[in-house]
Amino acid sequence: MKILIIAFLALLNIGKTNNFHESISATFNVIKRGHVLMLEIDFDEENFIKFGDSKSLHVSTEDFSKYLHKTTSWQFDGENIIPQVLDIKTSQHHTKVICYLSKNKTNIKSVTIKNEFLLNVKSHSNIIKLDINNTFKDYRLDKERREIKVDY
Repeated sequence: MKILIIAFLALLNIGKTNNFHESISATFNVIKRGHVLMLEIDFDEENFIKFGDSKSLHVSTEDFSKYLHKTTSWQFDGENIIPQVLDIKTSQHHTKVICYLSKNKTNIKSVTIKNEFLLNVKSHSNIIKLDINNTFKDYRLDKERREIKVDY
């Protein structure tokens, strides 16, 4: 009888699961690597393919670059920076993209970021992590808050 109860409960739990996360987010890490500023982006591959203007079943450099430029803008000390995609790595359902931002700027005074990446996914948010001027700051952007300006 115990085995039947355990099997029944297991079947109930399987029916409640799916591939989507309850809390969906993408993480954008701006970090200094040597003499350059880099952007590392982690996100759910399936959501990008469904909602991110992807033309294939995998995240391609061309599709991702176009979508990133369409949905985000990056400004450091008043200078617009366009991220250049260097590498895309996918593991299971998650994708990590490495982008070059610029040569390292010393003593950055202000950063303005507009981010609407995958905001068409229900309850999605974008986590911005800034590791600049030996100071770490992080912010959550969503449908209500799409832009931040950070002064150092």
